[in-house]
Amino acid sequence: MRSDDQEWHNSFKPSWGPQATLLYPMTIVTSSSVAATQSPRTLQDSKLQLFSEGRDVRLAKFAPTPSLTPKSLSLQKSRTTVVSEQGVPFATPQQIQFKELAAAAESDSPREKSTWDLASILFDELHPANFGSAQHPKYEYRIRKDLLSSFWSSICAEDAQKAVTSAPSAEERAIAHLSANDVVKACEVLIEAKDFRLATLIAQLPADQIMTEDMASQISEWRGLCVLSEVTEPIRALYELCAGNVCICEGKKGPIEDQAKTFVISQRFGLEWKRAFGLRLWYATKAEESIEAAVQQYHNAIQSDEPVKPIASFITDALQDDAAGEDILWGLLKLFAASKDAVPVPSLADIIIPRNVTGNPLDFRFSFQLYTALSKLFPTFTDQAKFDHLCHDFATQLESQGEWLWSIFVLLHLSDSEQRRRSIQETLGRHANNITSDEAVFPFTHLMSGFKIPARWIWEAKALEARSISQDYAQEITYLQNAGNWHEAHQTLCRIVGPQCIIEQDYDTLGKLLDGFGEGATRIAEEWQYGGEIYEDFLDLVKSSPEDDGQMGRTTEKQETDKKATVERLLDTLASLVQERKGQFGFEEGIAIREIAGEVANAVAKGGYEVCF
Repeated sequence: MRSDDQEWHNSFKPSWGPQATLLYPMTIVTSSSVAATQSPRTLQDSKLQLFSEGRDVRLAKFAPTPSLTPKSLSLQKSRTTVVSEQGVPFATPQQIQFKELAAAAESDSPREKSTWDLASILFDELHPANFGSAQHPKYEYRIRKDLLSSFWSSICAEDAQKAVTSAPSAEERAIAHLSANDVVKACEVLIEAKDFRLATLIAQLPADQIMTEDMASQISEWRGLCVLSEVTEPIRALYELCAGNVCICEGKKGPIEDQAKTFVISQRFGLEWKRAFGLRLWYATKAEESIEAAVQQYHNAIQSDEPVKPIASFITDALQDDAAGEDILWGLLKLFAASKDAVPVPSLADIIIPRNVTGNPLDFRFSFQLYTALSKLFPTFTDQAKFDHLCHDFATQLESQGEWLWSIFVLLHLSDSEQRRRSIQETLGRHANNITSDEAVFPFTHLMSGFKIPARWIWEAKALEARSISQDYAQEITYLQNAGNWHEAHQTLCRIVGPQCIIEQDYDTLGKLLDGFGEGATRIAEEWQYGGEIYEDFLDLVKSSPEDDGQMGRTTEKQETDKKATVERLLDTLASLVQERKGQFGFEEGIAIREIAGEVANAVAKGGYEVCF
């Protein structure tokens, strides 16, 4: 084996442990090198570490995420229907207006609210008060476009104002104002600079067909007359906007005195993708064209000449590679345009991945919310396998921060019933100590009524906790009996609790546990004969045996007959049991069998019964 292969085999591989705990190795390095390479952490190291020469083993968990269960998620939960499918609960989200989610968004999450606001503009049903029902379909696209224009101006305003303050000329300040659709301020800036002709042109934006054709003709004429070099780039860009061109400003080749540089408007004036798209929405589409026309233009441009891609602002330059996520706002625009057949159909699961939504690849909450809300509108854009993966991720994140009930709610959305059942039962098992033993008390009631989880699952989870954590095996039997799991309850009784009770002479506990089987004993009759029935007969024999010889004459004839039948039955079953399981008894089981056999022998001796072997 090569040395590098040997080193890999000998290395400590990162792995996940209980409660979403990550174990990973850390080579010992200097503090300065750590500071140089450290980036924002999505995991937090535990104080518990394992130290060794040359390498430490560290334990880490998800860093606490603020607003992991916000009002908007509670709203979606309240609009989710949970039904039982063949005994397994399943959650079906109902359609909800995005404006309601926007209203419920946290005040400290402006980006989240902006996402819901855009979704509301694009997808919510419109109810304009100024249009009759017959006119509504005719003007719907105009209403949506006007709403989007106003919204897009508001989210571009801050970046545009920053560009205004740093712009070196009046024309560049005008371009900055126009990048947020503020035509009035752009004109004011040009008027202050005494450029009345350009201000008059800008005041006519958005331009109609005649104006765009005239401006395009004027620019072409300047290029043909070799005077383009005498026009500054900001002025050229303003004329191009009036001509409806928002991407490439074509220059002029030739002698040096006639040369004019070709440039891309968004790149030349430092526009972010939102303002680059805004130029197309406001100045490159006609008034009668709809939103999808602007989306189609920008989609086609970023495939060819447009260098400003729709990358979210929280993704740093170091992460802007081919795998970098697109801004969720652009994803919503693509969904809308794809529903109108203007752009190729995108994958909803790829649009809402965490890096696109929050920039934190381990924060799955908002992605889950978006998928459940949007999948009702675009069922053909969904990918159920990827959504199931998202559900598992978000459920793990919730559980790691103590929100195990929310974790179960998320797992209810899994598509496969067997996977859903197993995942929910495993979560219940890990948190059974947080569930009361009273079916009328929270969270037991919430699990049953709110999540439609069978009571049997909860009792089995509590039985598992009693066995593995508290090691209260008598309580385990009670929980298994409540769950109707008679086989497991009987096995625990015969292997552990029954022998212990006999050795400790705790006949009251043994009697209560045997009574708990009730009619369940008939369902495991074959097992019961060589298990629970032996313990029942033993208790009957102990109760029927007098404490001293002075009580011998007090038994009735019926009692004596019953006692004889019990002794004979025990002799028969004990002989068969010992013969069948010879050498297979556990230590305590063996002692208990000998104790039972001894009691039977005493009863035979005192009662003078005839025994046949």
